Amino acid sequence: MFPPSSGGTSVGAILYVAADGVVSGPVVSTLRDAFERPVERAESAAAARSALAERTVSCLVAAADLPDGLDLDALVTAAGDARVGPPVVVYAAAGDEALAARAVSLGVDDYLVRDETDDSHAALVESVRGVLDRDADDRPIETRSYRVIVEAMEDGAFVLDEDCRVEYVNPRIEAITGRSSETLRGERFESLVDAGLFPADEYERYRDAVSRVLSEGVTERLDIRFVDADGVSRLFELSLSPAGDGEAVTGVVGIPRDVTDREVATTQRGELLERMTDAFFALDTDWRFVYLNDRARDVFNEVREPELGERIWDLVPSPDSAELYEKYHEAMRTQESVTFETYSEPYDGWFEVRAYPSPSGLSVYFRDVTTRKRYLQALESTNQRLETVLQNLPVILSAFDAEGVFTMSEGAGLESLGREPGEVVGRSAFDLYDDTPAATDAIARGLSGEAVDTRIEYRGAVYDAWYRPVFDDDGEVSRLLGVAIDVTNRARLEDGLRTLQAVTQDLILTESVEEVAALAVDIVPELVPDAAAAVWLADDRGALSPAASTAEQFDPETPIETDPGGFESDAVSRVDAADVDDRLLPPESDGKSVLRVPLGGHGLLVVSTDDDGPFLAVDEDLLELLGSTVTSALSGTVREQELRNREADLAAANERLDDFVSIVAHDLRNPLAVATGYLDLGMESGERAHLERAANAVDRMSELVEEVLDLARQRTPVVDAKPVDLARVVDHAWRFVDTGDATLVREELFVVEGDDGRLLRLFENLFRNSVEHGSTGGWSSSDDAVAHGSTGSRESPDHAVEHPEQPDDPLAVRVGALDDRAGFYVADNGVGVPETRREQVFDHGYTTMPQGTGYGLAIVRDIADAHGWSVSLTESAEGGARFEFVTRSADRTTTDSAGSD
Repeated sequence: MFPPSSGGTSVGAILYVAADGVVSGPVVSTLRDAFERPVERAESAAAARSALAERTVSCLVAAADLPDGLDLDALVTAAGDARVGPPVVVYAAAGDEALAARAVSLGVDDYLVRDETDDSHAALVESVRGVLDRDADDRPIETRSYRVIVEAMEDGAFVLDEDCRVEYVNPRIEAITGRSSETLRGERFESLVDAGLFPADEYERYRDAVSRVLSEGVTERLDIRFVDADGVSRLFELSLSPAGDGEAVTGVVGIPRDVTDREVATTQRGELLERMTDAFFALDTDWRFVYLNDRARDVFNEVREPELGERIWDLVPSPDSAELYEKYHEAMRTQESVTFETYSEPYDGWFEVRAYPSPSGLSVYFRDVTTRKRYLQALESTNQRLETVLQNLPVILSAFDAEGVFTMSEGAGLESLGREPGEVVGRSAFDLYDDTPAATDAIARGLSGEAVDTRIEYRGAVYDAWYRPVFDDDGEVSRLLGVAIDVTNRARLEDGLRTLQAVTQDLILTESVEEVAALAVDIVPELVPDAAAAVWLADDRGALSPAASTAEQFDPETPIETDPGGFESDAVSRVDAADVDDRLLPPESDGKSVLRVPLGGHGLLVVSTDDDGPFLAVDEDLLELLGSTVTSALSGTVREQELRNREADLAAANERLDDFVSIVAHDLRNPLAVATGYLDLGMESGERAHLERAANAVDRMSELVEEVLDLARQRTPVVDAKPVDLARVVDHAWRFVDTGDATLVREELFVVEGDDGRLLRLFENLFRNSVEHGSTGGWSSSDDAVAHGSTGSRESPDHAVEHPEQPDDPLAVRVGALDDRAGFYVADNGVGVPETRREQVFDHGYTTMPQGTGYGLAIVRDIADAHGWSVSLTESAEGGARFEFVTRSADRTTTDSAGSD
């Protein structure tokens, strides 16, 4: 069909086109060894077309239909269209008559049926050498006639032209029909019926099939069954394929194949395989399914049943196929059977597989062994768990003869004694345990015939022991069996629980957190021998302060302001000694092993030992229980303290209410009397002046009421404190007060936790006090001008104090931070306050101003108290008044720089 490649036979590779199969490798190796030219392999039509287009190919060897679904037609057509094509040799598997028919119709150079028993592939080498050596010059050569091919076939073959006349029959057809090719050539298709090749009663079915091949260019397959001349029923498989030049169908190639013996064998084999309980399938050498029994179909149907002719590697997912691929290829390579078990994820099961190879393919038997496999796995898992339990249980198994001599000593519990299994066999138990009377007594009682259950302490460990005597036929003790279990941790846990139970009542009855802390550290050495302990309690800012310790001296200079971590967690935690803050440990403790026991939000219990060994699990359990008990006791104590504080607050509130009632009754009496008197005078005389004086008295009363109410509000404790910028509050307060010619000097201030509105009122009152008293000399007035409240009562003349006159310098008010303490001050350069008056100025209703209410500085003090601060009055550097406030914390976060208005 194709002339040889340009350049003669000395150039160009041999291209072998075949899907993956067990013979592909040997074929390529054989061709490489036989010819001095490269041999390339393509596993798909796409790869073959690419090779033909890109490089010189001297010979194309096609083994079978290609895996991407394109048959030989497409490959040969592509090769011819791409360039002057190479010769084509078909190397087909046995019985592939469809490929033979297509080869005939395409006019390939040679067609060979592969001999499965010939590993040398000699016929293929001979054929390739023939087409490569034919006509060394560049003249086109004529390819072999299809007659050469079909005459060599074991099956029958005939060719019909487009008019359905016989064009050719091979010798096998002559043998079947009993007529020579000369007598059949030129006859119509009906002649083959008359010759006995087809049953006459089914002629129309065959005629219609031939018509479809000619008109549609399709391949038809038909079964032919008839009785031959000897009276034997024969079965033929007829393949009808189109023949032509690639553009039009010009005839039909028919290949009838006698499959009578195969049918019988298949039927017998199928009946045998269907009776099998195992699933079975068969693969050819290209790994394609050629048979499946019903059991195999049932198994595959759980996911998808394969089709006959489908490659197994297209059905089995890659993760599952790895082991199958390896095992099946091993069987075909070695031609030895393989048996293995494999797990299939799509089927969620285990299968036992037995694969038997042959030159024509692979027979595979498999059965579902999931139930057995999982049972064995469960049994193995159970055995492993039992073995693990026996290996790790602290059990000692012993046996003694009638004299108390060890005859057996086994068990993992021996490890804690530093003994090997069987080490004490042959020794007397009474000698071995001569320092442990509880053990020798128990063994003696057992040898006397008594069943003994006891607890024994031996070498720092605690054992529960059971001894059971074994009697001989005479009723005498012949031997003694013993089992001992290490219950040291359980014994310690039981003792610790009893200790905790005894101390719980004491913890609940404590009245202060300090008492709870002291009890907690006292109980720790009883729970964990030789342990030291310290309790740290947290304030509402998270700082930890020492509360109690097992050491006599435990008083760090300052609380630990930073959170050392974890005191609000839920569980006991081991701490690396290197990571422990040394201040948390009791004095003189090395803290080689440390446990941190959280006490809820109350603080932390730190337990340490100087031993190199870590805490035992039972230690952690007991300390965790102790921590929970102490936490509950602290919570109860805090609640009791809060109740007591609440009661005290209520008592103080009642006292303040009494004060307010007294203040109102006292301070309103005089203006009320004045208003009443002037109203009477006004009503009698009708003069407006009396009514105006009465109105002034009423205004005075209203002002007093507002001041008293404000005083009550400011005394309420601050419970929702927020960060407040003092510099900002000072500036706002100064703008809200009528300060006249006075000036403000504000130094660098800081941020405090407090109530913004109340602090604004505090500075307003202080600034107003400085302006009203510092610039008018109000604090330095004569005795008659120093009044207490608005009743007109005066101090005794014995307390008269002389003060200097008001200086001529303008009034200046200074606000800044204290140098030696956490806090701030407000000072002025006025006349100041006499030392004898400095405590009185904060009293309710105390004033030296004729129109004053006496509540301004009282409100200042109550605002400071509500924040938890202290306030005091002293003399400023200029001789004026200086109010100093000490805040609760040392937070000195500065704000903006000093300024003045």
